[in-house]
Amino acid sequence: MPDNNEINALIHLLDDDDSEVFKHVSDKLLSLGTEIIPDLEEAWHSELNPLAHTRLENIIHQIQVNALDHEWEEWTLEDPPSLIEGAYLIAKFHYPDLQLDDILKKMMKLKQSIWLELNYNQTPLEQIQIFNQIFYGYHGFRGSQTSADYQDFCINNVLETRRGNSIVIAIIYQVLAIELNLPVYGVTLQRHFVLAFCKRNIIDFSTESNLEREVMFYINPINKGSIFSRNEIKDYLEKMHAESDPTQFTPASNVAIIKELLRYLIEIYENQNREDRVEDLRKLLGYI
Repeated sequence: MPDNNEINALIHLLDDDDSEVFKHVSDKLLSLGTEIIPDLEEAWHSELNPLAHTRLENIIHQIQVNALDHEWEEWTLEDPPSLIEGAYLIAKFHYPDLQLDDILKKMMKLKQSIWLELNYNQTPLEQIQIFNQIFYGYHGFRGSQTSADYQDFCINNVLETRRGNSIVIAIIYQVLAIELNLPVYGVTLQRHFVLAFCKRNIIDFSTESNLEREVMFYINPINKGSIFSRNEIKDYLEKMHAESDPTQFTPASNVAIIKELLRYLIEIYENQNREDRVEDLRKLLGYI
């Protein structure tokens, strides 16, 4: 890594009118990676002219995006990719300094509080009722089917505020349930996201057939975990004038759930005409 003098010299060239000089400086700073971000952020708070300030801000963002791309590629190579890590990486897109350990510690506290009340001799319905009492009643989690705020899709923010979109509430619910040996999996219902309690743990979503037969009942993550049946999903799809699709009744893989989360965010930024964000998120979506 270059010394501070060299980095400062490169930063002071950011307002150069020569496009070739700027490209050289930009490429050099980008190649140095995340280690120089503290120096760049310190310079960003100093007195720079507007052009240099904007260019420096863009370079910091690009370094963070490049680092996230690398982490994301590593995540896709996991077998299977972790659901909690996928949600964490999407949140990290918005909160670059976010640490996975912070997420895991909060999840562990939630898990312990539910585990203390669970009785594995109870029926699945009774177990979910206890789960819901702690998750929604004691911890106060609440969800929304629609949202135009990206923070409602960031797991760190949802864990902090106990408020979020249905898909992130469901991800937290599912991860906790699986950790507690309750076979609960997400279902990518159109314009909504629900959960399914299954007869057994599902290992490989890509090769197993008739997964819908494994579903005992469905769970609404934004209505305090209320229980409902397949027929109610059919009624919902009819009201939405949507064609019935097997995937809307079937437990989804971790990758399918994270894809759905990315699509939600892309739609938000498309509505806000944030093409820069849309492009970055579509790039992540392209990896999986």
